[in-house]
Amino acid sequence: MRFSGGRLSILLSLPLVVSLNTITKADEPSPKYTEVLSALQAGKNVKLILDLNHCTTADGGKPGPAVQGGLVISAFRVTAQNGISFANAHQTLDGAGHRVTEYIRHSLSREGKLTVRASKLVADAAEAVNQGEFVCELPDGAKFIW
Repeated sequence: MRFSGGRLSILLSLPLVVSLNTITKADEPSPKYTEVLSALQAGKNVKLILDLNHCTTADGGKPGPAVQGGLVISAFRVTAQNGISFANAHQTLDGAGHRVTEYIRHSLSREGKLTVRASKLVADAAEAVNQGEFVCELPDGAKFIW
């Protein structure tokens, strides 16, 4: 089969169009990311429900612990590198009755995956102790509602 100059240039340009379209789509945020960001920017009361048992550890892909929880997002920031970030800090007592401040940081990537990092600071300690980092797929391990 022979192609004339016009047909050949069209055939050769098709892979370029497909690859440019793929590059453009790769830069676009996931629909879930866009929905959550739009809800936050509209001032809606956005809540996060977590089930870490349906998440995986960031370092090895093992299942997370059988822990469920939730929070209302009261403040957030958006950056190109970290996506939508928000945190929760609260004080409690450990099993021995020592004061502990727990910090839980969340980052929803533009790809639509939520990373959860937990650490705690025991009263009078110099440094916080890392309690784990988990990656959650939406909506199995993490669900946003408003």
